[in-house]
Amino acid sequence: MAIRVVLADDHDLVRACIRTLLVSHGIEVVAEAGDGRALLREVRTHQPDVALVDVSMPVLDGIEAARRIVRMSSETQVVILTMHPDAHHLARRARAAGASGYVVKDETADRLIGVIERVVAGENCIPADEPQNEDVLTSREREVLQLIAEGKRNREIAEIMSRSIHTVRSHRARLMRKLDVRSASALVRTAEERGLLRWPI
Repeated sequence: MAIRVVLADDHDLVRACIRTLLVSHGIEVVAEAGDGRALLREVRTHQPDVALVDVSMPVLDGIEAARRIVRMSSETQVVILTMHPDAHHLARRARAAGASGYVVKDETADRLIGVIERVVAGENCIPADEPQNEDVLTSREREVLQLIAEGKRNREIAEIMSRSIHTVRSHRARLMRKLDVRSASALVRTAEERGLLRWPI
């Protein structure tokens, strides 16, 4: 019997490519979703073997959706998809949410298919935590990052932290360099995937 999957990603083209890949390997895509709440509805309706879940989705992010799926459907294994190659923080969050695996989107097709098959067979495909160095961000940088994620502008951040706007700009520049991003939206998205933000924002 074919493995049954609900596929969730907010990008139509990405979903179409993944669906084609899964079907070509004999996996049945029983439903698709473009946001977290739609994903929960589809899982409740179809009770699939696997929910393949993008970590960054609107309405309800993939980690919280995974947590709810595990509570709602004990027979459904959750595999998290992410764009970010440095997935140590994500692995920790995914494991805590009850997911069984994660796959970085630039990995091979065989890796994705293999993870799906292994979690259905009862294997946990999230590796154990690796030893980590000291946190990459200073406490001040974390504070600035949180305020950026809350939608604060540089001047507002400077007032809240009682620092000069030049200091805030320097912190922002270092954050972008350390997380290897070039925009505030990418900074927040990457920080979320690495578990660097306190929720809810």
